[in-house]
Parts: sequence; structure tokens; C-alpha cells
Amino acid sequence: MKRNRKKNKKKKLIIAGAAAAAVPVLVLAVAEVMAFRIVKTSVHMPEKDKNTYNPETNRKHENNPDIQTVTMQTFDNVSLLGHWYPCEDAERTVICMHGWHGSWLKDFGDIIDFLHESRCNILLPDERGQNSSEGSFMGFALLERYDCLEWIKWVNNKVSSDLPVYIYGVSMGSATVMMTSALDLPGNVKGVIADCGFTSPQDIWRYLTNKTMHLPYGKLMELLTERRYAGRTGIKGTKYSSVDALQNCDIPVLFVHGSEDDFVPTKMTYINFEAFNGEKEMLIINGAGHAVNYRTDPESYEAAVKRLWAKCEA
Repeated sequence: MKRNRKKNKKKKLIIAGAAAAAVPVLVLAVAEVMAFRIVKTSVHMPEKDKNTYNPETNRKHENNPDIQTVTMQTFDNVSLLGHWYPCEDAERTVICMHGWHGSWLKDFGDIIDFLHESRCNILLPDERGQNSSEGSFMGFALLERYDCLEWIKWVNNKVSSDLPVYIYGVSMGSATVMMTSALDLPGNVKGVIADCGFTSPQDIWRYLTNKTMHLPYGKLMELLTERRYAGRTGIKGTKYSSVDALQNCDIPVLFVHGSEDDFVPTKMTYINFEAFNGEKEMLIINGAGHAVNYRTDPESYEAAVKRLWAKCEA
């Protein structure tokens, strides 16, 4: 009897030990699947989603004959397509970088008329891996910052390099232009408009994992997503942030965010704003959700943009 009890106890201990050993393996397997899904969703735009529009998209300029289709080769030899809307007697050029799964019309269709009537040349690129541009993946702002720099050079070859240039982004495009601001920019780049941008890829992955999956996102997930991202894009540094970039920015920045944004939390713009020690203004659009700030309050938005221009061109 005692011998059987000892055998049963030993058997239970072996089973318990095996179960305990299996838990970390299971946790790692689940984390690997999560990391794969997060990175794939972040850097891949399915073909079915390209060049599509929401019902509320302002498509007035979709077939505008005055908007020219142009192309540019990136530093890593990806061909990008852009939409160039020149303005006679232009006073400045605005480069508009759209967001994740966005487009030039989705993110900027509402504001094109205001910009053009304000005597701006407008360049509206299709981001790499999205819509009509080449590239098998997006960079989630980390690669697009270098594309934005190349578009600045393209503009300066197209028109006078004495003409002021502003880099303007929405959502991921906002993170892109903030990160671009830390690069070695031509002297005619005068200001940044950062509309609802996130702080870093890791920060927004953490926020959305907590919010949509109700799952924790700790050091293990950081390591796994970094590895997955590097394997997919060939670059590292998903902790690099708009905060890091803004500490090396020396041109004025207009920060914009909607008070009801539940995709990129408003607090991220507060963090970016606090990190920047240069000339700055923050505009919070009451009641606005994600990436609809101009549509929600065009009057306040236009006034803030005009203040930026006046400050930079004085």
C-alpha cells in the first residue's frame, strides 16, 4: 500500500513537473503567434485594400486633370508614386504623408482645396507598400522617414529650392514627418504639421494589443516583434520614437489630435509635444476621432496652419 502511494506521488510529481515545464513553451508559442500577427498587420497592405475609399472620403480631386502622377526612386530602389498638384505663383510647397492603410484622398481629400487656395504646391505621395506605390511591405514610419526626405529632394529639383517646404502627416504619416524632422534636411524645410501621430511602433503595438486583444505586452513581446519586424523589413529599431526624433528637430511643429481618438490615443501627442523644446503649438479638436480633425473643425485647423506659416515665413 505504502509502495503504491509512493509511486502515485512520484507520478503526480512527474506530471506536475512536465506541466510546469510546458507552460513557458506554451507562452512562448502564443507570443510568437501574436508577434507574427502584429507585424504582418502593421507592414502588409492586402491587395484588396489598395486604392479603396471609405464612404466619407472626399473624392473631389480623384480625377483632377491638374494633378499630375509622378514617380520617385527611394534609397533602397523602390519606385514610389506621387500626386503633384502645382500652384501658379506658389508661396510654399506642402508634402502630405498619409497614414497606415490610408491614401492621399482618404487622409487629405478634405484639405486639398484649402492648401491650393492658400497658394501651396501640394505633393501627395502613395507610401511604400500601399496603393499604387511599389514595395512588398510598409516600414511603419521607420522607413518612410527616408522616403519623405527623398520626396523633399524631389520637390527641390522640381521647383525653386528657395520656396519654403512643409512636411505634413496624418496618423502613421504624422509619425513619419516627426521622424523625418531629425534628419539632415535642406534649409528650405520650414515646419512640420503632425496630425494624430503615434510615439513609436512599439508604443502603438502595446496600446492596440492591450485595447483590442486585452492581452499584456511586455519585454517578451517587444523582443519578438522587433525580431519579426527586422526579419520582414531588414531594419531594426522599433523602439525608435517621435520623441527621440523631436529632440533633434530644429524647426517649428504644429501638433494636432482629436480628443476622442481611440486608435492613436491623444496622450501620444501630449507626449510628443512635451518632448519638443522648439517653437510649437498644439491643437486638440474636441469631439474628433482618428484622422478626421480637419473635417471636424476646419476653421480652427486652418487658423492654426496659417499661424505656422506666418511664424516660419516672417
